[in-house]
Amino acid sequence: MKPLFKPQKKRFLFINAIFAITAITLERVGISLKMYAYADTFLHVFDVPLIIIAYWVIIGHTSWMAYKKLGWIAGLLTGIIIDLPFEFLAFHLGWWTWLPSWTPALFFNAPIANFLVYLNVSLGSILIYKYVMITKRS
Repeated sequence: MKPLFKPQKKRFLFINAIFAITAITLERVGISLKMYAYADTFLHVFDVPLIIIAYWVIIGHTSWMAYKKLGWIAGLLTGIIIDLPFEFLAFHLGWWTWLPSWTPALFFNAPIANFLVYLNVSLGSILIYKYVMITKRS
């Protein structure tokens, strides 16, 4: 991987900030709507575990990389593909608990809405990257 130039580093940090703010906002909405509850964690921001915020950032960057290498379908499915094993682990290790939701459960009590959110996270990540990293600013 080649090193980033200063304007690219600033854009990369800007993208991380967008992903983190989006993660905190949407996770807070899910918590307030009582869609899920997290296990007690030591590090959290506005009741959202720090690891979950990092998870969103990782999914965002990975979606972009999959899109760049493999195209739209792979990029869009990246969030769901990454989330599937974590839903399995969370179910068995008690990291978070899905509460009765507006949509039926599909995979280890995760509702269909969860997978639609991650599909949109991947789409949003790709679009944000396309705009911020590729657009040349004057």
